Order: sequence, then C-alpha cells, then structure tokens
Amino acid sequence: MPKAFFESIDPAPDASFAHKHFAVPSFPFHWHFHPEIELTLIIRGRGRRFVGDNIAPFREMDMVLLGSNLPHTWRSDEAPRQQAAACHSIVIQFRPDFLGNALSTPMKEMQRIAELLGRARLGLQFVGRPREQTAEAMHAMGKLTPLRRLTLLLEILDTLAHDHRARALSSPGFRPAVANWDQKRITQVCDLLNREFTRPIKLAEAADLVHLSASAFARFFFRATGKQFTAYLTELRVGRACELMIETEKKIATIAHESGFENLAHFNRTFQRAKNSTPREFRKAHAKPSGGVLLTN
Repeated sequence: MPKAFFESIDPAPDASFAHKHFAVPSFPFHWHFHPEIELTLIIRGRGRRFVGDNIAPFREMDMVLLGSNLPHTWRSDEAPRQQAAACHSIVIQFRPDFLGNALSTPMKEMQRIAELLGRARLGLQFVGRPREQTAEAMHAMGKLTPLRRLTLLLEILDTLAHDHRARALSSPGFRPAVANWDQKRITQVCDLLNREFTRPIKLAEAADLVHLSASAFARFFFRATGKQFTAYLTELRVGRACELMIETEKKIATIAHESGFENLAHFNRTFQRAKNSTPREFRKAHAKPSGGVLLTN
C-alpha cells in the first residue's frame, strides 16, 4: 500500500468516542491512518477495501475493525453518482485509552475486549450473526444519550470479541509505515492503478506520471507499498475476478478478460497461486445450491 497520511479525529466535546455517518456520492481513494481504533460498517456502496497490505472487494454490510495507526481506505468501483448518498457508512472511532487503563491492564471483565483490540492491529472482518447484531446497534447509537452510547459500545465490542469467525486482513508481518511522505505522487499512481487496472499498465507509464525513471519508480513504489508494481496490479485484478465470479454468471474466460488478464491460461495460473484454488473451485464454493450466486463477504 502507499504511505498513508495522518488524519486527526476529534470526538464531540461530550463524548469519549466518535460516532459518524458518511453519505457521499462515492468513496474516494483516501489512504490514511490515525491512532484511534475504528469500526466501519458499509450501508451502501461497493468497490475495493484497502487495509494494511490487503486488497479485497467490499459490498453492503462489510464490517471491519481497524487497530491504531493501521492504514486503510475504501474506494468505490463506479464513478460518483448523482445521488448525494449513493454510498453510506457508519464509523465508530475511539482511542485505545478511552477507558483509561481498563484495557491496557485489563480486569477480568475486559479481558476479551482487550484481546479483540490487540488482534485488530491487522484489521478484522466480521460476518454472520455478530455482524448483524453489531450493525443494528450501530444504527441505533445515534439516538441514545451519551452514557447509553458508551455502554452500547462496550456491548458491541463484547459481541465482536466472541466472534470466532472474525478474519484477519493484513498479513502477520505487516507493520504500518505511519509517515506523511510524498502523498501527492502516491495518490496520482494509486488513482491510475485503481481506475484503470483492467487494461495493460506498464511500470514506465506509472513512472512517467510522477516524473521518475523506471528504476527510481520501482524502488519508490516498493518502499511505499511493500509490493512490487506487478504484484499490486495482480491483486487488484484477482480481486475484480472474485467479484465477478461471486456476483455474475459470466463465463470464466470472459471474467479473465474483463479483469485485465491477457489470456485464460495466465489467469488460471495466477488465480490458483493467489487463492489456492482454481477459478471453477472458487465459483463453486460461493454458489447457492440452486445454482444462483451467493453474495458474501
């Protein structure tokens, strides 16, 4: 991922944490980090989620818990729509010490929540009933008194702490680079890649965009993302292929082409390495018994 920039978050004067609704035409690529822990629920919108070194599709009901200073962003696939609220999310943000030392030296009652927040340093995705319960609580929170919001936040964290299906997003070795560094160049490159990854994009083209030689750009990109240029593009393309196989019944050869792969053989090899299954196996695992398409995160 690119180097993220710092975002300052201020809760309301009468609150120990922030509870926000974002209703926008689209989610832009906004790679950033902050010391606050963040719980994000997508109400409307689809695209790609970037958390640490993980790139994955997101859709409605995507729910992720992010640890302190973990770079992240959600980016819509489609261009902004005319509707002002075409994309909608609810976000809760709080500092690790929002309860004083109750989490740093946890009492027995807080042990599971403290462990949950520790695991969130890599980002956690939630599915199933715990996600549904938490989504209901996040919707209701805005109508409550400050004290009731606080107790509901603890209930939310306790619910998520008991979810054994929660999946880590970033790789175990990922260490966030929390520095404000060459943000303009990184934004230019990522906008290009995330917008046009389905066509052939050469390293030289991206290098020209930010006025670097090919060799200097390769070093720059690897330092900024922890990935080689071609590996980053491949992740975007495989993610798009997964979306199309889950959400459509298009032929695999068509999906390979629409995801930016030059030929089916290359797509099959690349997908097998990335997902440890063939495209057909992946599609079968995500299909409804009736043959329809199962929309899952």
